[in-house]
Amino acid sequence: MASEIRSLKRALRSIIWLNCLFCMGIFEIPTNHPRYFLSILYVISMFSGYFYMFYAELDLFQNMRDYEYFIFCAVLGVNVLVAIFAVILFWLKSENMNNIIKKNSLADSTLEALGIKREYEKTSRNVNWIIGFWLTIMVILSIMHMLWTYTEGYWFAIYSDICFFFPIVINSVVDITFASFIRCIKLKFKNTNILLNNVVLRASESNVFKIHNQHENTSIAIVRAHYKNHKDKIIHLMQTLRHLHLEITRIGKEINNTYCIQLLLELAVHFTIVTSTTYCLYGVFFGQLRTIVNDEKIVAMVVFGTVYSLKIILVNWLCTSVSEE
Repeated sequence: MASEIRSLKRALRSIIWLNCLFCMGIFEIPTNHPRYFLSILYVISMFSGYFYMFYAELDLFQNMRDYEYFIFCAVLGVNVLVAIFAVILFWLKSENMNNIIKKNSLADSTLEALGIKREYEKTSRNVNWIIGFWLTIMVILSIMHMLWTYTEGYWFAIYSDICFFFPIVINSVVDITFASFIRCIKLKFKNTNILLNNVVLRASESNVFKIHNQHENTSIAIVRAHYKNHKDKIIHLMQTLRHLHLEITRIGKEINNTYCIQLLLELAVHFTIVTSTTYCLYGVFFGQLRTIVNDEKIVAMVVFGTVYSLKIILVNWLCTSVSEE
């Protein structure tokens, strides 16, 4: 039940398990008991099985038309390389995720001491909403890919779908993990800034004043102080909020240091998919391709190009909104 969520790690358990399933996490069975050997064995088994399945039926892909083979090789090749780098980078920084969660929990404890409740149920709902949205997009892209390849046979469509989407899913898990952590610190910045603004504005108005949440029209905390009579308390509160703000900034920098290389590599994936689909659509509409492309394949290319263009926009918007906060 949502009411039982008492820690940030539990609120983020869906994201943690998703990372584990796609080779970028350490299994904890039971909780807080990491199984490193099991996790490494799982990663090796997953990639060994994937590459064996891919090379066992490599001849099937070589029967594609020229433009289809170009898109397949370009998109799959870049995705596989980026996915391998993402997994390697995780294992090089395997403790960073736990450190980020621990530091976020400490910041939540400080905010709770100042009167702001820990909204881990809301965090869990937000994470589940992000995962649900991600799953919907993955299913849509999978269907588009099968529409592209079903003319070669249903077995080939399913087989190609597995080979094509395994690295794509790994790379997209990096995106939603980064987005989940960034949303957490965005909320902390928002609450800290509300506290700072209201302490400054209301410190000398009354002996008892409320720290007000202007966004939700509710009282966050009640502080009993008067600037003239309790100057030291006000200064101490301001210093606490200042240190809290700096700590949240450090958490943001650690998230950036952990995921910046993966996100830069992800931009290469986005650029490759958008460029290759745009090139092929240009060839279709301006008669540069010697073969006839059916409507299903045109729709698939449009959907792929649109989804990856929107991913670039959404990630940049999220980062910008955190910077502004």
